[in-house]
Amino acid sequence: MTETAVDAEAPEVLRKRMVEDLREQGALVSPGVEAAFGKVPRHLFVPEVSATEVYGAPEAVFIKRNSQGKPVSSVSAPWLHARMLEAAQVAPGMRVLEIGSGGCNAALLAELVGDQGSVTTVDIDPDITTRASRLLAEAGYGQVRVREADGIQPLQDAPAQGFDRIVVTVGAADLSPAWLDQLAPTGRLVVPLRFRGLSRTIAFARKQDHLRSDTLIVSGFVAIQGDGAHAPRVVRLAGQEVRLVVDENQPADADALAAAFTSPRYEHWTRVELGSSEGLLPRLDVWLAGAIAPYGRLRATQAAAERGLVGWVLGRGAPAVWHRDSLAYVTLRPAPQATEGRYELGVIAHGPDRERLAAHLADAVGRFDREARSAGEPVVRAYRRDVREHSLGEVTVDKPNVRLVIT
Repeated sequence: MTETAVDAEAPEVLRKRMVEDLREQGALVSPGVEAAFGKVPRHLFVPEVSATEVYGAPEAVFIKRNSQGKPVSSVSAPWLHARMLEAAQVAPGMRVLEIGSGGCNAALLAELVGDQGSVTTVDIDPDITTRASRLLAEAGYGQVRVREADGIQPLQDAPAQGFDRIVVTVGAADLSPAWLDQLAPTGRLVVPLRFRGLSRTIAFARKQDHLRSDTLIVSGFVAIQGDGAHAPRVVRLAGQEVRLVVDENQPADADALAAAFTSPRYEHWTRVELGSSEGLLPRLDVWLAGAIAPYGRLRATQAAAERGLVGWVLGRGAPAVWHRDSLAYVTLRPAPQATEGRYELGVIAHGPDRERLAAHLADAVGRFDREARSAGEPVVRAYRRDVREHSLGEVTVDKPNVRLVIT
């Protein structure tokens, strides 16, 4: 290998290229976050892999797996780190709490808060906190406080005024009361939250008696451990090939739904079209979660689609509804008599009540097209369960600690 080739792969060169790519993608928009990305030696936090992989990784790099081989800790992809930090709106002098200690994100936060601010990073796993402490010190960020603790519990040495920012870097199924209690009155909470089978990293700002989202990012994280761990229920509709993901303990008769899935399909096409680059489906997914109940995600393998078991279902799944012994889900097809790259939304349903259920879901898709398609991304509001009553006609998502209202 020539000297020029070696220089081209130097971490400094790779980091500069990463920053340029993130800026072009729109993941980096503020000078402060861009400067932090240009300075933090990301490769030092994942010494197990090459610097080329670390700086160019399109997805997370896993740093620990449990005894079953399931990832329990990772360093997020650069684009996701960037988007989360932009959404957090961290400023110099702030007090920041991070839940989940990969090390790299804490270093970026330390750059953003500067010498007058503080960063505390918490993880339940002693292997991870020991590793984070060592790598942060080696990278020059020994000022970051690393704590071994369950991140959903109150932090004993939290500032009296609360944290200006709380950034959660593990997938959560609920919002911890400790996060709400220890967030400053003008604070922001950024958290990968799972609801109705969806996973969205949400940036919340305080609004009087609740939190209100202003950013939603399609993303996936390793699940939180400890007292906050909670896995969704998976209903097998066709073995391992087709399954229904059910969150929040919504009632679903697994045997009846599996039997329904073996019955003939019924198709209902909505005449609602979208373009391949429109980015509409992630917004539709969240909006439907706030418009209909019950609501979950139908997931299927590529083999299932090829065998005709399901309609066109994208990799992240499709919105699904069910009622006793019938179910329906959203699908796509090339739009009739339209240019290439245009698709029509439809509904496929199974079971005795398939026609009515298909019409119900198709009507919701039509309402989204008429009422919300041009209104920007949906808004998620989070209220403490003990202070928010259910409003008539309002679909809500009830968690153990909070009630989500999606509009």
